[in-house]
Amino acid sequence: MIEVYKFKLDGVLIPVKFTKTDSQLKVQFPYHAATVEEIKTFEGARWHPETKYWTVADSLRNKFRIAYLCGQNPYEKYDREWVNFQTNRSLYKHQKLLTRHGLTVHCCIWAAEMGTGKTLAAIELMEHSGIDHWWWVAPKSALVAAKLEFHKWQSKIKPEIFTYEGFKKTVVNWEKGKNCPKAIIFDESSRLKTWTAERTQAASYFANAIRNEHGDGGFVIEMSGSPAPKSPVDWWSICEIACPGFIREGRLDKFRNRLALFQMEESITGGKYPRLITWYDDERKCAKCGRYQDYDDHNAKYMTSGYYHEFIPSRNEVAYLYERMKGLVQVVFKKDCTDLPDKIYRKIQVQPTREILNAAKIAEGSEDSAIKVLTRLRELSDGFQYIENEVGKTVCPACNGARYRIEKVYKGPEGEEESSLEYWKDEERACSHCKGIGLVAQIERIAVQIPCPKEEATIDILDEHDEIGRLVIYGGFTGSIDRLISIAKKHHWNYIRVDGRGWDSDIDVTSLKLKDPITSKEANDDLKLTYIFQDKTDDRKIVFIGQPGAAGMGLTLTASPTILYYSNDFNAESRIQSEDRIHRPGMDVNRGATIIDIVHLPSDELVLENLQKKRDLQSMTLGDMKMALDRAKQKVRIF
Repeated sequence: MIEVYKFKLDGVLIPVKFTKTDSQLKVQFPYHAATVEEIKTFEGARWHPETKYWTVADSLRNKFRIAYLCGQNPYEKYDREWVNFQTNRSLYKHQKLLTRHGLTVHCCIWAAEMGTGKTLAAIELMEHSGIDHWWWVAPKSALVAAKLEFHKWQSKIKPEIFTYEGFKKTVVNWEKGKNCPKAIIFDESSRLKTWTAERTQAASYFANAIRNEHGDGGFVIEMSGSPAPKSPVDWWSICEIACPGFIREGRLDKFRNRLALFQMEESITGGKYPRLITWYDDERKCAKCGRYQDYDDHNAKYMTSGYYHEFIPSRNEVAYLYERMKGLVQVVFKKDCTDLPDKIYRKIQVQPTREILNAAKIAEGSEDSAIKVLTRLRELSDGFQYIENEVGKTVCPACNGARYRIEKVYKGPEGEEESSLEYWKDEERACSHCKGIGLVAQIERIAVQIPCPKEEATIDILDEHDEIGRLVIYGGFTGSIDRLISIAKKHHWNYIRVDGRGWDSDIDVTSLKLKDPITSKEANDDLKLTYIFQDKTDDRKIVFIGQPGAAGMGLTLTASPTILYYSNDFNAESRIQSEDRIHRPGMDVNRGATIIDIVHLPSDELVLENLQKKRDLQSMTLGDMKMALDRAKQKVRIF
């Protein structure tokens, strides 16, 4: 099958011939520099020098780009006036706008901060969509909250719910030829930010299946309060699932290189990796080196140096990304649509003991990498050290003792390791995990606690909340969680623990009958514990203790006016999400929401600074330039 399209570029029409061959499209055209640059952005683009033609993937993304280059307007549905509807409930203005957005474009992203009521807007969307069968995918903790919302608002649509892991398995085992549902919601869609992850590939596959099978009648809705928590590059994967082709760059590396300056460097394993030099987040930076104009490499007196080059002003691509995503992404800031008081931030600085300082010096000198040193210091800062003992051998979990396994091996051009999946080929190799032996060491890890001044600071915060009877504490390690639970028990507080091991509590909920009953199927222990924590008539003292990543999404914990961060990790999404568990509608506005960080060793401060940089970059991509710039001027840390 051969089709000829005329691309309008540089004011001229360029005939481009597409020939379908299996799952690819063969592309031929008279040489034209602008056309070459456009074809390079296509998904799966590859030049064949021996035969003088390009091939690209036969995909929805490329069809979108072809339509655009031919003068059609595939963005039309994102530019049209939004449909109106009669709400079934009392909605805030921003919630109605979210629902109208979804009902109009069908495939979109709601980047609405935590506590703005995305779930209610989604319930209204489902009920007005005309579709009875919806899928709802979310992390486990967010599903607990979603079930409560479905019950609270008496949703007429009961979606089929999945965790992301369960969804991935369902897609992998999907029977060929079986019809897919017409509509899906990905809650906390930041979980789909890594394009090569299996769950992201499953989401992309299923979203495209909906579009292929149901056309414009299908729905793909992504919701997140922290859509790009690690870097602006996270947006590419999320946008690609919602509408492949909306973002011009068809490859992750092309998108990444537009937003930032990278330099290929040797890794310790002998390969190469792209090292970030700087983000293009300031027009005053040089597009060539990322430095400001007054840097020596731009000074004419150094013209004889090999490093000298003229200053080339860059573009603030990070901030401009917000404009590029308009229509696809609907942004809602909590400060613009609620009258909640601002969060109050406190930092408690505790002084390390001589013993901890000595242990820190030993750790710095005994580890062979900066990452290991930092991890050891973070453990010391929390008052424990992990000790690993080999207690025997066990079958390698990677190859199940087979010694060999199929691994993805990069077979593409040098320097494009993260570009297209087509460059990664399956190859049988000796298992890299067990080095081809089939057995690995069985390790027993024990957390040995040591005296730590963070403990006294935590006890003081517990005492401050003795009358309130509710407190939320987060810790970065399992060892930290265990220590916090022992502190709570010692001072006669009940606890609810949520970490990588699941939910646990010393509160018996087996015979509990909720005052606001829900069906017995939905009333699992997680829901009951959440109800108890939020029950203001319960006079027990209860502390919610969790890891930010496991217990920072979806939950409402407004019974506590305070979150204490005993420690953090480097995951900005976990920090952003976990802070808002107490700062949302239903909180006591008189008590407010106070966020407390305990800072012990310098490693604590380093983690906080790292988290802040990631938060500022996300603010820019969401169009909140003023917030990011104000913080840069004031040097105030606000998460």
